[in-house]
Amino acid sequence: MKPFAKAPLLLVALLSSCSVSTPMAQTSPPKTQPQPTPVKPVKKITPPTKKIDLPQEAPTSEKHPLKVRTASLNGTSFTAVTFDRRDYSLKVIDQKNGPGSEFTSASEAGKGQLAAINGGFFNKDGSPLGLVITNGEVRGSLNTSTFLGTGVLDAKNLTLSSRNNYKKSSELLQTGPRLLWPGQTLTGLSAKNDRPRSLLIWDGKNHFGLVHASSATLQGLSNNLKSQPIPGFKITHALNLDGGTSSDLWVSSAVPGGGITKRSFLNKNVRNYLALKKR
Repeated sequence: MKPFAKAPLLLVALLSSCSVSTPMAQTSPPKTQPQPTPVKPVKKITPPTKKIDLPQEAPTSEKHPLKVRTASLNGTSFTAVTFDRRDYSLKVIDQKNGPGSEFTSASEAGKGQLAAINGGFFNKDGSPLGLVITNGEVRGSLNTSTFLGTGVLDAKNLTLSSRNNYKKSSELLQTGPRLLWPGQTLTGLSAKNDRPRSLLIWDGKNHFGLVHASSATLQGLSNNLKSQPIPGFKITHALNLDGGTSSDLWVSSAVPGGGITKRSFLNKNVRNYLALKKR
């Protein structure tokens, strides 16, 4: 072999022996990702349910039955026809031409009705002592000064008021004195002259009554009423009507316990009456 022929082979071998091996690039290990701090679950707090009190309708009071009730206290006998004003009303029966010109008794004035009682006071000439309204017609005038006009009956709506705060009605009667009144100490009631009495009672709500008392002074009658003598009736208001020989209560036999008359022996004619009728 020629020396020059071997040269390439030697050169290749030499280059092979002198080659430098380049190490493979190392791959960095993957970085460990930081783990998020575990979050504790938030406990859901349910607020306590607040009880809401809804407005309640006022209970309807029990109807007061129409009936006659009797009682006695401290020597005074009471006869009362009591009723519910939601079912009954009063009619003012005024005699325009004076006492006795149309009727001479409660039974006559209340004919065809359930009950009747004598009304308010009148002057010597027969004119009403105080304001009277019947069928919307005004008779008399407001008594602003005497003791016998301190109260007013609204016969249509069945309320008792003082003469200082009354409201006009188509059926109205002024009379007095007031015998029992809520929140007030009534003065000036006489402790003399026992005599029959006629009066009106009210519980301040829906129960009303016409009452005849056999004999009492005004002060004695007021004291008795404070003691609540009528069974089953809470009296908050009481208003005196004309009394003595004017007292006259009649109750029809159509009323439970009725068919009675409570009338003074020497009864005199009166100016007006109150008649009980169904609404």
